[in-house]
Amino acid sequence: MDPMDSTTYKEIFQQPQAFLAVNQDLKLIRQTVRDVFSRREIGQVIFTGCGTSLYLAQTAAALFSHYNSVKAQAVPCSELYFHPQLYIGSGETLVCPITRKSVTTEVRLAIKRVHEFPNAQSLAITCCSGSREYNEDMILSSDANEDSVVMTKSFTSMVYLCAILAMTAGGRDGELEQMTAAIPELCKRALPDLDSLARRILAERPKTNLYITLGQGVFFGIANECMNKEKEMSLSNSESYYTLEYRHGPMSLVDENTLILQLASQDTGNYEPGLLRELKEKGAVVAVFGEKASGLWDFADYTYFTESGLNDLQLSPVAVLLGQLLGYHAARGKGLNPDSPRHLSQAIVIS
Repeated sequence: MDPMDSTTYKEIFQQPQAFLAVNQDLKLIRQTVRDVFSRREIGQVIFTGCGTSLYLAQTAAALFSHYNSVKAQAVPCSELYFHPQLYIGSGETLVCPITRKSVTTEVRLAIKRVHEFPNAQSLAITCCSGSREYNEDMILSSDANEDSVVMTKSFTSMVYLCAILAMTAGGRDGELEQMTAAIPELCKRALPDLDSLARRILAERPKTNLYITLGQGVFFGIANECMNKEKEMSLSNSESYYTLEYRHGPMSLVDENTLILQLASQDTGNYEPGLLRELKEKGAVVAVFGEKASGLWDFADYTYFTESGLNDLQLSPVAVLLGQLLGYHAARGKGLNPDSPRHLSQAIVIS
């Protein structure tokens, strides 16, 4: 298969346009967020989703918690449906379902259950205007609804929406303006280089059989999604962890066929490089994605540094790109079709 015949591959490269489409709707998105938070004195925010959207919810909760004093957490839709009382207390609660397709059964069930609580309301973060049917409010990525089964541009554009939501609610206009000005062009510039890097890694390390993605803070949910892309597209053994947690037990699996992808944080000093040096000594191959090049990372086998001036939270919408491309090219290297991943469909509809 020629890569350009792949719907998934095309949609990976359409991510800059999806960001620009959100920028065109930015005034409406921000006004919706302001209206939601002015309507009630919200005491907590719950981000909820299924599969990839749950990892997105983890990222959203980290973003919101950083920029706001209101408590935020990520909860799977199924958990919110079966055990809502564990999460919705007596205070005003905003529930934000994150979904590419509005028909996903678990999302609808969760929000129906949420609306049984008089102190709860919902704000959908979505790529599908059908989400308006069962939520009080909605912010939409209008150019990110996909034909492919796996989520790529829908994931990144909804991370972008979550960052806009968090910064708007937190009154961080300067950081928001900096992010929205930089991310579309940064993504457009990075994609060809990251595509070449993913091909190079897999060509030079053809015996790789374990993919590990590590991240702290806002990058933990992104690391989970990188793990998911390897599983979904290439049927590979893949795992994800908070960076320093990998030293506790899981690193016993490391050998020369292990690829470690580190989503490098600007807040962790030399702790992340120190761990990865240790893993490299045990035979692992090390790849790093992050903001600023540093001598601390000179030992890494592969690096991509954005050098954009953005912080980790502003950079979060594009931190998954290398993980997406590794999953895609690993699948093709195995003779698999990333457009038709085994056992999967775009939305889970339970009869």
